[in-house]
Amino acid sequence: MQQLKLPTDPVKPSVFTRLLLFATYFVAIEAVPVVLLWIRNAASNQILLRSALAVLYIGGFLAIIFALIHSLKHVTDQSYWHWPTIKEVQLILMTFVAAIAVEMVFNLINRSVFHQSQTANNEAIKVLLSSDHWIFYLLMFSGVFLSPVAEELLFRGYLMNAFFKPDRFWLPIIVSAIFFSLAHASTTIASYLIYMTLGFFLAYTYRRTKNLGASIGLHMLNNLIAMIGMAAMIH
Repeated sequence: MQQLKLPTDPVKPSVFTRLLLFATYFVAIEAVPVVLLWIRNAASNQILLRSALAVLYIGGFLAIIFALIHSLKHVTDQSYWHWPTIKEVQLILMTFVAAIAVEMVFNLINRSVFHQSQTANNEAIKVLLSSDHWIFYLLMFSGVFLSPVAEELLFRGYLMNAFFKPDRFWLPIIVSAIFFSLAHASTTIASYLIYMTLGFFLAYTYRRTKNLGASIGLHMLNNLIAMIGMAAMIH
């Protein structure tokens, strides 16, 4: 199977530039969903405005994705993408089951100790899903397809390649998991650990396979199950 491989060994930008780029992408990914609030505030009969905002929302994700792909060219010459192989699909399924098992424990702690039936991030998503049918479809689409790609390019692709050598294994996985969880606005220690668990298994999958296609596949599977569950709860 042909892999995407960059032809030359890149000279990495300065540490300051890499940190600045990472912070910029981090903020950008967090900022794009604000457009959904603008759509919610627009009157239902303002079709042109809502359409323009929907294009801005999808376009924002696409711009971040293409910018991250470009930035990756300057921090690694390693192959970082190919369609998952059979063994990688097996790893995706195993890590998905393992992540769900650990997350169930933290969810139980979150309910019994912090009295949260679900994380604050999931609650915010559920509120948005139920607020407007435009937002429902945009969020379902982006949550399953766009967010996983953008987040994997940033937290696995860029972060783990821009700041760590390819032979480092556990440290980049842990750092990636920490920043991934920070991006999900947790309000309790248990909910923070829920997202850190997912980030850990996503980073582990990427480091094991050296394939963003595998971690993206795992992330999409996780979000698909989560989004279907939340959609079912509001209908």
